[in-house]
Parts: sequence; structure tokens; C-alpha cells
Amino acid sequence: MAKNFRVCAKESSNQSISLQLFGDFDASSACELINVLDESVKKTSKVAIDTDGLKTINAFGLDVFLPRMSWLNNTRGDIEVTGRFSGVFSVE
Repeated sequence: MAKNFRVCAKESSNQSISLQLFGDFDASSACELINVLDESVKKTSKVAIDTDGLKTINAFGLDVFLPRMSWLNNTRGDIEVTGRFSGVFSVE
């Protein structure tokens, strides 16, 4: 677990979970978020990720995270990224 990264999960309803990200997003943070997402999509099909609490985003962290998020989004759930860094988390 990255010392300077935190994920807060809140179940909004039986069908959705909200994840708030805080701190610095790097490769270690990406792995942590992937694990949280894997567990979240087992419980519900809709996951909202709020990026407003992030301070910095490392390009390698995105390289680790985006392919897995894309796969989860296409096969197991609906993942929506919001907040000031939502653009960098968009999968083309």
C-alpha cells in the first residue's frame, strides 16, 4: 500500500459504490485501486470513482491502471470517473 494514497469506498445503494481517491497516484496506488475495483464489481455493476482528492498522477500509474479498468468496464461493470482528473483516466 502506498503511504500517500488512500481509497475510501462508500456503498451508495445495492447497485452502486462510490470510491474517493486521495493523495498521489502511482503504480503502487494503481495496483491498490485495481484490487478495490475487482472487489467492488463483484458486489455491484456500477462504480463511481471521484478523483478530486488526488494531488498528483504518475504516468506509469496510469499505464498500469487503465488497461485493467478498461477490461473491467467492458466485461463486468460500469465504471464512471469524475472529478478534476477524470480526463486523464478516460479510456479511448
